[in-house]
Amino acid sequence: MSDAKPTWAVVATVDEPPAVVQALVAWHLSLGADAIYLYFDRPDDPAADICAHLDQVRITRCDAAHWAAFGRKRPPRHELRQVSNARHAYAAATADWVLHIDADEFVWCRGDVTSCLADVPDACEAVTFPVAERVHTGPATTVFEGVFRLPFAQPAKVGRAIFGPSYDLTYRGLTGHAQGKAFSRAGRSLRLSIHRPRPHEREAKLAIHRFPADRMVLLHFEGLTRQQWIFKVLRMAQALEHDDGMPPSAHRAGQAAAVLEDPDAAGVLHDLLKTADAARLRTLAAHGLLLQLPFDPLDAIARFFPDAFADLSPGAIDRWLALNKADTLSYLELPKG
Repeated sequence: MSDAKPTWAVVATVDEPPAVVQALVAWHLSLGADAIYLYFDRPDDPAADICAHLDQVRITRCDAAHWAAFGRKRPPRHELRQVSNARHAYAAATADWVLHIDADEFVWCRGDVTSCLADVPDACEAVTFPVAERVHTGPATTVFEGVFRLPFAQPAKVGRAIFGPSYDLTYRGLTGHAQGKAFSRAGRSLRLSIHRPRPHEREAKLAIHRFPADRMVLLHFEGLTRQQWIFKVLRMAQALEHDDGMPPSAHRAGQAAAVLEDPDAAGVLHDLLKTADAARLRTLAAHGLLLQLPFDPLDAIARFFPDAFADLSPGAIDRWLALNKADTLSYLELPKG
C-alpha cells in the first residue's frame, strides 16, 4: 500500500431533476471526491449549466458528436449508454479510484472514504460495498427521507413466508438491485459495468476487497417518489416494447407486468413494496434488515450551490416528471396521482 492518500472520482449518466443532480454532486464532493464525471443523457439538460461553476465536475453533453466519437449512434438502451460513459470516464480519470453509480445512489461511510480506500492492498483492483434501499415511512418534506432496508439473504420461500406474496416482486426484498456497487482502481485493465468492473478478455480474475456494511454502504433511493417509481417501471416496459431494452430481472419483469395489467393500482403496488408501517419496521429490525442512517444533502448543496436553490420536495420532483417525461407517464394512460 502506498503512503499517499488515494483520490477517488464518481461517474454517472444523469437525466434527473436538477435538484437531484445537485444533491449527487454536492454529497460526494462533501465526502472528498476528487472529481465528478457527469454525462447528461439529454444534451440540453439545464442541470449541466447549474453544475458548470464547479471545477471538480467534468461535464459531457451526450449529443450526436459524443456518440459519434464512439463510432456509433446513440444506443437505445440506457444501460448501454451508462456503461459506455462509465468506461469513457474511467479511461480519462486522473483519480486513483472510480465509482460508477446512478443519480439516485449515494455513498455513505462511517469514517472517511479516502481512509477506507487507503487500506486496500495494491493487488486489489476493486472495492465492493453493499446496498441499502430506502423505505418510505410516511409523508416527507424532501425525497431523501426514510429508513433503509438491507437485502434478505435467506431463500425466497423464507422471505415469502415473512413478507407475504409481494416478496416475489422484489429481489431479496428490494425493488431495485441487491448487488451493491464497487470502486475500480484506475489505470488497470478493467472494463466498468453497471455494478462491478470486469476484466478484459484473457485477463486474470479480479481480486475483490470487501468492506463490511458498517464502514461503507450504498444508499439507493430507488423511486424518489411514488410517481417516479411508476415512471421507472413504465420506462422499462416502453424500452422493451420499442427499443429492444435489456432483458429485465424476474422481479423487475413482475413489477412491470403488474403495473401494465392494472395501471389504476400502480400506486397501491408501490406502497405495498416500498413503504413500511410500524409493524413492518419491527419485522425488518427483528431480522437485522433495518438501517437508520443519518442522510441529508441539504447542507452540502448549500455549500457547493450557494446561488442555485434545490427544491427536493416530492411535489417538485413529480412536477418535473410531468413536464419532462409525459410521454412515458401517459403510457397506457396511467393515473398521475
